[in-house]
Amino acid sequence: MDIESLGAGAGTGFFGAILGYLGFSRRLNKLEDVKQDKNVCTVLHENITCTLIDLKEGQNKIFDKIDSINDFLRGAK
Repeated sequence: MDIESLGAGAGTGFFGAILGYLGFSRRLNKLEDVKQDKNVCTVLHENITCTLIDLKEGQNKIFDKIDSINDFLRGAK
């Protein structure tokens, strides 16, 4: 280990000590305590599932109407 590495390590340690003294870690801890987890993914997935089910039902209704029009035009019923 050379003298430059020792000096860089000491300088980094001193800088870290100053940041710790000024409350850098306390600010981070306070930020983590204030942060709220949001259950967004489950709500989005449920909304997407409901939307797809509604679209599929609408599509089936349209297909049924087209089939009845086709049957009417062919004179089957």
